[in-house]
Amino acid sequence: MKQILLFFKDFSLGKQILILLTPIISVLMNMNTLLLGLVILITIDLLTGIIRSFKEQKVCFNIFKISTWNVIKSRLLRGTLRKSYEYGILVIVVAIMEAFVLGIMPITLMGRVFTLTELAVVVCSGIETWSIFENLEPVTNSNILKKFISFLPKPLQNLFSKEIIK
Repeated sequence: MKQILLFFKDFSLGKQILILLTPIISVLMNMNTLLLGLVILITIDLLTGIIRSFKEQKVCFNIFKISTWNVIKSRLLRGTLRKSYEYGILVIVVAIMEAFVLGIMPITLMGRVFTLTELAVVVCSGIETWSIFENLEPVTNSNILKKFISFLPKPLQNLFSKEIIK
């Protein structure tokens, strides 16, 4: 044990931090596709939110008119950035818990094996998907996901409140 401590003592602070972060980085590096998908969904949610704002304020998009740029609010853009930041923190915290506390444990769901960190990204992606369809609802006057709930088995339908379905 003493030899191990002496071995790490000779490392610079930067190398010690990198060794400490290696398990977290390895968990996150295996999730490139999931994380890229989440980034794409956040971007689509931002765009559909802007489209929804145009529809609600009855403004036609014209890049040369100032009314177009008045529709886009910085507080809403900050909300998207805050949401992205919170998702990132969630994924990092779950990855740390999984790497150092719980250990990587496979979870089988719908015939596919996930890690806890991957499930955290899947949940965030599901929230973003729901948000995209909510943004499109005023534009298209329908929400495909809300109609799809009626096709789910009864126990899964009970997860959604009647207010969500309306």
